Amino acid sequence: MAEPQIAAQFLRHVANCVELTGHSAAGLLARIGVTREVLEDPDGLIPLANFVSFFEDAAELVRNPHFGLHVGRLSGSDSLGPLSFLFLSAPDLRTAFTSFTRYLSAMQQASRNQFIDEGGWATFSYGVLDQSLTRRRQDAEYSIGAMFSLARHFTGGEIELREVRFEHERVGDYARYRDYFGCDVFFEQDCNAIAMDGRYLDLRGRVLSPSLHPILEEHLRRLAGRKGSGSLADAVKALIEDAPLDAPPPLAELAAQLNLSVPTLHRRLAAEGTSWRALVAANRMETAARLLRTSRRNVSMIALDVGFAESASFTRAFARHFGVSPGRYRKGETPRSG
Repeated sequence: MAEPQIAAQFLRHVANCVELTGHSAAGLLARIGVTREVLEDPDGLIPLANFVSFFEDAAELVRNPHFGLHVGRLSGSDSLGPLSFLFLSAPDLRTAFTSFTRYLSAMQQASRNQFIDEGGWATFSYGVLDQSLTRRRQDAEYSIGAMFSLARHFTGGEIELREVRFEHERVGDYARYRDYFGCDVFFEQDCNAIAMDGRYLDLRGRVLSPSLHPILEEHLRRLAGRKGSGSLADAVKALIEDAPLDAPPPLAELAAQLNLSVPTLHRRLAAEGTSWRALVAANRMETAARLLRTSRRNVSMIALDVGFAESASFTRAFARHFGVSPGRYRKGETPRSG
């Protein structure tokens, strides 16, 4: 399957924030084979894996475990290219979140983002779907922090959050999170998310003219059309990863979402060298591997998290997939490829 890509201009803001700390970003950019010319190219793409690894390496370079939050705090109108302008030109905060959510995939592949407005709560969630990218804490904290910054910028600082959730363990000082977001922050959750009172969604923007919004929306719609030609396996994988681990979408439901019959879906996946069952199993194993490496949950709990009724069958499946047991994997033994 094709390697997920992300707009190179997203990395420009991160690299600039490295420079603001007094360090040079040149070495980190060279490590992933990206030049400053690529960062300035509005149509440039880089592998998502390179973006995520750059962020983690940058945090180590500047010796700041909260670097992602720092970059998110500094996010402004040009940090996310046309997506930032789309958000800030919306007629109200509700439209800002819904349009951003609709078009993020035009500039970043293999990511899950969702906006829910119900029960008096409004929640925006985000996550990288590629479970093989286990070092992604900085990206998660940056992405959630940047959305909060954009929302505050949009409303002139009127917004307050109810809670923030992150899928990873807490690293560093909890007070830094509490002070930045101004609310309770929870870790080792099922997703990365910010939640607020629904009453804020009717607030009008204070930054850009709403007349720009349809122009930017049309630009991103065309961009999405040019980049929406991935493989069928990629599309199925994204739908599987977007569903609860213990309740993957039934094959018939997947086929219907893709406007295919079940036999056609089987046949086309087979032609790409995979199957629905293999993609579901791989998603469970990749998620389990990430949890083993990034959380303190025991093996029995992780088995339940990824849809196994008990740990013995999970341990056997994990060993078949990676060639090592969950316990040995957690201790750092290198697995074979799944």
